[in-house]
Amino acid sequence: MLFLFLLLATWQTPAAPAPCQARLELQQQDGMLTITGHCRNLQPTAAHYRYEMALQRESAGGHSRNTQRGEVSLAPQQEVSLSQTRVNAGPQDTYRIYLSVFDAEGHTLAQDSVVQTPTH
Repeated sequence: MLFLFLLLATWQTPAAPAPCQARLELQQQDGMLTITGHCRNLQPTAAHYRYEMALQRESAGGHSRNTQRGEVSLAPQQEVSLSQTRVNAGPQDTYRIYLSVFDAEGHTLAQDSVVQTPTH
């Protein structure tokens, strides 16, 4: 019975708030798509994170992939641009963009993603 009580107590405990926030920003202009990955440290102390931003593009001309990785140190409550890439942006192209932020052990702390499909 005690085990069941502890299990229920653990199950109902709210998850700890995320230490950071990942955000993708997209700007389309003159047939080009600019993708910028951002990270905001939500902690009251400085923090060090690793990140990965991946882009998969499918067009009539084929498939392409672009992955950018790095590390960043942020002051408390600071937001920074992590990475930026530009690609041709046709109306018939499909884009899948993923941004992940990790701790030093490789655990995912925050994510954002965007999928853009062809217009008809």
